[in-house]
Amino acid sequence: MILSSGRGTARGGVQVGNMTSLGKSVNKARDQRRGNTRKWGMRGHPQKIRDASVAVRPDWVLIEDMDFPRLQKLSLPGVKEGEDIETYGVMEFYDKSYDRVNIKNERPLEKFDRICHKVTTTDDPVIRKLSKTRGNVFATDWILATLMCSTRSNYSWDIVIEKIGDKLFLDKRDNTEFDLLTVNETAVEPPQDDANSLNSPSKLALEATFINHNFSQQVLKTGTTEQKHSFQYAYPFQSEEEEGEVASIGYRYRSWNLNNGVELIARCEHDAVMVAPTGDTQFI
Repeated sequence: MILSSGRGTARGGVQVGNMTSLGKSVNKARDQRRGNTRKWGMRGHPQKIRDASVAVRPDWVLIEDMDFPRLQKLSLPGVKEGEDIETYGVMEFYDKSYDRVNIKNERPLEKFDRICHKVTTTDDPVIRKLSKTRGNVFATDWILATLMCSTRSNYSWDIVIEKIGDKLFLDKRDNTEFDLLTVNETAVEPPQDDANSLNSPSKLALEATFINHNFSQQVLKTGTTEQKHSFQYAYPFQSEEEEGEVASIGYRYRSWNLNNGVELIARCEHDAVMVAPTGDTQFI
């Protein structure tokens, strides 16, 4: 099963101010004289036609088609706060001196050669273990966030849903840009998809992702004597043959009761921790 966001054009819009009916008539007559055939929502620029993330084959059977207005009206009233089932990983503390970084007190971005795995749902050994005893829908926080923000997405994407028995696993597709940060998604004039250009969306997305990863590690207290916050179990994705330092990262495997017999279990990721003014430990 494939769930996809099939938006084919860039989102358009127009800001309308206070305008009298006379002003509308004058503008309409002026546009007709100029031969202006521009439609509302184009902002003077042709709409960008984007390729679909997956080609729909003619032998596929359409189960259901949900448009964006329907998705925006969906709600799950009465869903309670999720509960932690198991926790994994070790996180460092946030360096609050970065709160004072500004134009006069700048710091250059540093490079950190730390390992950060992006494991999909069905490849996660912890989710495989938990699925034997509880839950019937499984996903990661990245996949859930993409679904929740689908009505605001201009780039096409798709996820694969694996049904094993009565359980559903929401997976990202291999060899895609699903884990990269999107860039220029709402730009009036999006950059051209030129693979040889340094300013192509794919290369800008890769650059933005690396910047975000390095920044998330730079703002931490990384000294050998610095305090760290350890979860219940060790980091679950590093093999014995793999060498290198794992990034500051923690995973909480959480459960939500969505009513009607649906229990969602998701892997939720955290980069660091900090101590709140009240003395409580907060996840970042």
